[in-house]
Amino acid sequence: MTKLSRIRADHRDAGALHQLVNLFGFVDKQTFLTKTGDLGVVIRVQGVDDECLDPDQIDRIARRFEATPKVFDERFRVYQYLLKRDDPEIPHRDYPDNAVLQQAVAARIAHLQGKARRLYSLDTYFVILYQSSPDERGLGETLAKLVQNPVTSFRQAFGSGRRVAAIEAEIEEARETLSNRVASFLIQLRDLVEARLLDKREAFRFFRRLLNYTPHKADGVALKYDVFLDYFACDETLECHRDHLRLDDWYVKVLTLKEPPAQTFANLLNGLQDIPGNFILATEWVREDNHATRRAIQSARRHHHNSKYSLLNYVLSPSDRTPPHPSQMLLDDSAEALVSDLGSGLKEMEIEGRHFGRFSLTVVLYDRERAAIEAAAAECFKVFSTHDATLIEERYNLINAWIAIIPGNYVHNLRQLYLTNTNYADLAFLFAPHTGEARNEHLGAEYLAALETERRTPYFLNLHRRDIAHTLILGATGSGKSFLLNFLLTNAQKYDPLTFIFDLGGSYEHVARLFGGSYLPIGVERQAFTINPFCLPPTPDNLQFLFSFVSVLIQAGGYRMTYADEKDLFQQIESLYEVAPEQRRLFTLANIVNRNLRERLQRWVQGGQYAALFDNVEDNLTLSSFQAFEFEGLDQYPQVLEPLLFYILHRAGAAIHDPEHSTRFKLFVMDEAWRFLRDPAIKLYITEALKTWRKRNAAMVLATQSSDDIARGDMMHVVAESCPTKVFLSNPGLDRELYRELFHLNETEARLIEALTPKRQILVKRPDAAKVLNLDVDPVSYWLYTNDPFDNQRRREALQQFGFEEGLRRLAQQQPSRSTL
Repeated sequence: MTKLSRIRADHRDAGALHQLVNLFGFVDKQTFLTKTGDLGVVIRVQGVDDECLDPDQIDRIARRFEATPKVFDERFRVYQYLLKRDDPEIPHRDYPDNAVLQQAVAARIAHLQGKARRLYSLDTYFVILYQSSPDERGLGETLAKLVQNPVTSFRQAFGSGRRVAAIEAEIEEARETLSNRVASFLIQLRDLVEARLLDKREAFRFFRRLLNYTPHKADGVALKYDVFLDYFACDETLECHRDHLRLDDWYVKVLTLKEPPAQTFANLLNGLQDIPGNFILATEWVREDNHATRRAIQSARRHHHNSKYSLLNYVLSPSDRTPPHPSQMLLDDSAEALVSDLGSGLKEMEIEGRHFGRFSLTVVLYDRERAAIEAAAAECFKVFSTHDATLIEERYNLINAWIAIIPGNYVHNLRQLYLTNTNYADLAFLFAPHTGEARNEHLGAEYLAALETERRTPYFLNLHRRDIAHTLILGATGSGKSFLLNFLLTNAQKYDPLTFIFDLGGSYEHVARLFGGSYLPIGVERQAFTINPFCLPPTPDNLQFLFSFVSVLIQAGGYRMTYADEKDLFQQIESLYEVAPEQRRLFTLANIVNRNLRERLQRWVQGGQYAALFDNVEDNLTLSSFQAFEFEGLDQYPQVLEPLLFYILHRAGAAIHDPEHSTRFKLFVMDEAWRFLRDPAIKLYITEALKTWRKRNAAMVLATQSSDDIARGDMMHVVAESCPTKVFLSNPGLDRELYRELFHLNETEARLIEALTPKRQILVKRPDAAKVLNLDVDPVSYWLYTNDPFDNQRRREALQQFGFEEGLRRLAQQQPSRSTL
């Protein structure tokens, strides 16, 4: 039976958690104040994504950061935090007006939420703390002021009103000093990473994340008061055990750095980001005064120098009064080595301009299951032992080590080491996986699609780079290009775009029909529509297009038009609009141009081999808002495919210039077909489109799997320069030198493309970053995007028999393991 006195003793021994927190309140919109009079600010940092960087690029970033903290002297403390938490937020919205899109988005979000415990968010913060407490002033300074101005000093010390005013003045002076130093620090830091000074509401949420591990408690409470920050930041109950803490239902284990790595290099702590679990990684750095450091080193050198020889060597025997020669004495080699190492430290300070500081590193692991933090702790020890560093699992010092990660709680930090600023830069949290953009700022809508990174963080993909969304997709045969394009096309319907697809392989019939679009197969012998280019109104742009179009027909056999030919052709095209509309056809034009041109047009007009393509009285080609053209088989007839593509591209391009659609997004997808655009006039048309369509809110997506065309086609150079977003799929046999030169890849990016997992991974390269992404879909989504011929047949039958949603559900139940590209 439990005695009441025992319960009372436990209650008496318990205390308030906020009493251990040194935070007090905010003095302005960004600066917080501690109970000991220190001032600080919180900075949110988006680290550089290091996955696709070469080692020298990573080292260059660390070396540039090396000089950044020099703006802070020994009065400043620099905290760095890397926060990893599972179950990241995946923002999304509903699309009730589009059943297919709603099904696709819902399935994707459900799939990601289903493995939320295996997905993580990584956030990096810096906290700059300025120690300006008047209580830290020495006795000498106080006495000096008393002698200089005794009346003022006495009033400040004993007059309450004046004392408050003096404190306010000191706080304001300290705030200004902190603000100026932080501004200088941010100017340098922003040259390396994205950094933003947090306002007090965001800083309050950051403090709550350090003290509350339940997501809705950490993120769900807003700042209401500018004071009593310690009280309002703590909402969870702390229990102390011999080898762990309990914060509400969370098990907490704390590891601290006991011995630093034998040597450091840039991004040394990179492996910690791969640890599967929740953690807070915190470092604290305080610069040491060079004079004090120099004195300490010299004192240590003298000590070790004087202890090189044992005292017994100097004890003389009664029979021999001659002191022994140094060569006869026993030398302590370790002491001599320590003297040399300490001398190297002086050399770094005096010659290389480096400085020392006190450094500490703490890893706080937490999870609802104790086995999970034990496994994570083992991984932490493994990462540090790889670099010859030593961690210690806190027990007796557990509560001190845990509470010391809170900014301002430096009195609890009992494990500090001396490091140079070079070592500190190598251990800095400057690198983190890029997360993409959750919002497409150009379109004012949400991201295009959510994928995963190799570090199991969500990545919000957008094709837009500012206002340009032109994209190039490259991959070897069987790498999953059609699956990826179907996935992107489906998700692009979030923006209600005008969608036009030009395809050579029949990969997009399913997605076109799902969204109520039109799918038109085009062949040499027959097609579902007729084309008469001269049904276009005679505007200056159309006349110029007709001239280029007919020139392509004339030069398809290798003939090159002269200046006289070009002049005659343009004049006759203008003359053609003087005749009756029913006579405006290619056959009429062929009869009025000169003999050379007439002969070259014979196979395209009545009685010729390809007369049915363009020599028609009517033009009944109409385009829907989701239009797909299938040119399957025409890759064997490039002389036919090229003018067909040119004409249909011009017709589809007319939608871009339609004033009614000026703000509507337009998406043009050309899968393989664009490789056959070899005529200079068509190349010029495509080049101009890539340059100007952004002004019309249009994007062109070009895809290919042919390495031959990459090697020999000058069109690829134009496309590569015009498409800021490039998507690479698996290609084990790529020509590294060619890819590096053409697509401006570094060695790491080229190596990663070779090693991509087929039908699962892609590498997205943009001017600001490159990232390996995983497209792992649920079984229902697999059947929505697959393009396998056998899958297409089964899907067609299931949808006809059971309808869209039920058909996909039954297919997923029959083959639930299918979830890749």
